[in-house]
Amino acid sequence: MIELMKATAGRSPAMHRAQQQQVLNLRRAVGFAIVTSGFAVIAAQMLQHAFGG
Repeated sequence: MIELMKATAGRSPAMHRAQQQQVLNLRRAVGFAIVTSGFAVIAAQMLQHAFGG
């Protein structure tokens, strides 16, 4: 905890906000990729069942 406070002490609030925004965007992208891949798996299974695979 102390190391984190030391590391963030020298940063400006704008830099800290920009970093938080980058982390949020990365989380959104990863979440979107997970959901999209899940839908792709479901669609592939539906197609397999539809064509009797």
